[in-house]
Amino acid sequence: MAIAFLNDINLSNNEIQNVIIQRLATDPTGVEGKIIYNNGSNTIKYYNGTSWIELDGLGGIAGSGTVGTIPIFTTNTTTLGNSDLVVTGTGSSSYLEIGYPLVTVKSLYVQADLKDTNDQTGTAGQLLSSLGSGNGIDWIDAPVSYTKWVLTGDSGTQDILDGDTVLITGGIGLMTQVTATDKLTITPAFNEYSTGTPTSTSAIIFGIDGDLENQEVRSAEAQEFTLDMFGAPAANIFFNSKKITSLADPTVAQDAATKAYVDSSVEGGLTVKGGFIASTGAITTGGNLTSGALRVAIAVGDYYVVTGAGNFFGNAATPLTVGDSVLVQTAAVAGASTEADFAIIQSDTDVATATTIGIGNVNLDTQSNSVGLSVGYSTGTALIGLDIKAGFPALPQAVGGADRMIIWDGTSGNQGNYYVEADDLKTFFQQGDSFAGTSSSGTTHVFTHNLGSSDVIVQLYELGEGINTGNTVYADVTRTNTNVVTVTTAASANIRCLIQKVG
Repeated sequence: MAIAFLNDINLSNNEIQNVIIQRLATDPTGVEGKIIYNNGSNTIKYYNGTSWIELDGLGGIAGSGTVGTIPIFTTNTTTLGNSDLVVTGTGSSSYLEIGYPLVTVKSLYVQADLKDTNDQTGTAGQLLSSLGSGNGIDWIDAPVSYTKWVLTGDSGTQDILDGDTVLITGGIGLMTQVTATDKLTITPAFNEYSTGTPTSTSAIIFGIDGDLENQEVRSAEAQEFTLDMFGAPAANIFFNSKKITSLADPTVAQDAATKAYVDSSVEGGLTVKGGFIASTGAITTGGNLTSGALRVAIAVGDYYVVTGAGNFFGNAATPLTVGDSVLVQTAAVAGASTEADFAIIQSDTDVATATTIGIGNVNLDTQSNSVGLSVGYSTGTALIGLDIKAGFPALPQAVGGADRMIIWDGTSGNQGNYYVEADDLKTFFQQGDSFAGTSSSGTTHVFTHNLGSSDVIVQLYELGEGINTGNTVYADVTRTNTNVVTVTTAASANIRCLIQKVG
């Protein structure tokens, strides 16, 4: 059974591969442009709108004239395109010319020998050249080409012609070396300068005196150059694990800091002093933090951790538990410290209540069952879960049985928890996501599905009578908008359209 298409197919310049043209024993009713393969004559035929035209078995077009041969042109009268073919001369001296328009030859391969106007083939290396003014062409020797070199210097200029030999030697401050037949190396040789020769291996050559009458190399010892004489670095500086010594103390934010400066800057920072019992003030390492004349001297940054619970400085408004800590923020001499000298740092927060934010407490809400939640709390751990049976006691119908879902009806006057059967959901969604319609005639078929989306799957099958009845067919399908699909067929068709919304 062939697949039926109700409209043209556009392959967008792609190939049809491994295809066989329809084979028929007799010619069918013709449709202009139709192609068949006739089994009787073993030929391909096409219909030109009036009759079937046969292509011969050799691949040519059947009809008058010679097939598969080079056409014969009548000289001086036959036109090939817009160019006349003209025979000049007679007998063995005749040749063919192409008249207007002129022919441009982009690539020419000649197997025979080329000859000039005098019928000469020339010698190896010669070139064909036009003599000008219609005098034909002649063989000439190839021109000799060379590159002209000119040496310049204080003593003047000198042309270097083919065959000349040039000797290049190093002058003062330059050294030459030939390392190959075609390679010349020139390197500086500062020690050849007559004056200003460096006397130290750490010296730096930094220029030549600009005095025209007394030019000479100048040098300086490396230690005479200081870092501030050079430009700012453009990348990180690698010190190879070495120190920077004799550095001044910094004065602005981006200055490098010395060790002494850093050490002095961290004085008074956080200093862990140990634990203490809050109820008595006793420090585990000795001494007392809060009791009368026994109080130790304290410095800014001293840090104590509570190891025994109690009221700080006996103040019931400042209860401390194990794990809390205190930090000295104001220094005091021995026996003079007060609670105000300390900052209190609590490590935990008391258990929360319904009105106080805290840690580890969850209050049971008497209305929690109305949202289907089961809430539990034990030793600092809260358990929250979904409890459908206990959470929906006021359903209009009893909860039970398979294939049911609990839903909330928010309609005013009818709010409450309900359940629906799975089959009801299936029917509801099918009604809202699908459409079927019929168009019994015409070439433009408009189907209004009202699904509110262009993301729809469209399938067509043919109605009526005939060999394609009930078969899936193909045509142009356009999603005109989110509620309409338009199907176009080349001829009048009786089709059924099935549309399914996706997503």
